[in-house]
Amino acid sequence: MGKTASINICIIGAGRLGTTLGYALSRKELSGIKIKAISSRTDKSLKRAKEFLGENSAGILFTKSNTEAAQAAECILICTPDDAIKMVCDEIFNGKNFKEKKDGYKNKYCVFHFSGSKSLDVLDSARRAGAETASIHPLKSFASIDMAVKTLPGTVYGLTYSGERSERIARKIVKCLEGKIIKVDDDKKPLYHAAACIASNYIVALLNYAVILHKKIGINPEESLEGLLSLSEGTLNNIKKMGTEKSLTGPIARGDTGTIKEHMESLKKFFPDEDIMIYKIMGRETAKIAYRNKWINKKTLEELEGILKK
Repeated sequence: MGKTASINICIIGAGRLGTTLGYALSRKELSGIKIKAISSRTDKSLKRAKEFLGENSAGILFTKSNTEAAQAAECILICTPDDAIKMVCDEIFNGKNFKEKKDGYKNKYCVFHFSGSKSLDVLDSARRAGAETASIHPLKSFASIDMAVKTLPGTVYGLTYSGERSERIARKIVKCLEGKIIKVDDDKKPLYHAAACIASNYIVALLNYAVILHKKIGINPEESLEGLLSLSEGTLNNIKKMGTEKSLTGPIARGDTGTIKEHMESLKKFFPDEDIMIYKIMGRETAKIAYRNKWINKKTLEELEGILKK
């Protein structure tokens, strides 16, 4: 497992993440990384993974046994749902098969999980067995395998590791995936993951909220979403060029308190107080950005905060 040695890996879990990684890594010729096995709970997911890898599936063991897959490689990528990671790791390293061959496994493995929120503690059974551990979390949505494999290059990965060997291998894997790395301390992972949820999941909730507002006044949801997505895409393009704070536009950025009063009056006509909390909270945060940008003064900030607290 030296710097120039090839790395044999197995993938535990053939869902959207595991299959996407398998597809991408299996196509990297001369990378020094070779997929030896893929395991999953169901024949259906194994069949799908094999079909996705196509001709690159030749020579790969597809199995429903996680232990069998682990024995075929020295680097284990656990791509299961978060709550199953510890169970899978314990199954491999605390199981009878491992105990019988412990001397042969000692200091052999590196074990990785791909959860944004889970610490390395969920891999403790591997650590106790002498393995190094790491977490590689893609800041990416895996809504479908087809879309994920097309958009994987350029993905940023949050990297947490226990030692030099696991760091080196993790960086090699990310390089093969054509990704970039940000280092995340193990004890800060929940906050790191919360930010990821805001940037992904909460955008869905915000757009859905905007569609609901339109629907309340008779605008067709499909037509509403088409227009709102165009607006959002333009904003995201601005953020790519100028960053978050300087991309702010709209009435709050202009200090247009009269427009915000009109918004609040109209919202209260159509919705109960609990349903307009999102607008008020996000409005106050937007006002703070405008103030930091020096686009509005302290008096206007306080006036906006007062309107948005009512």
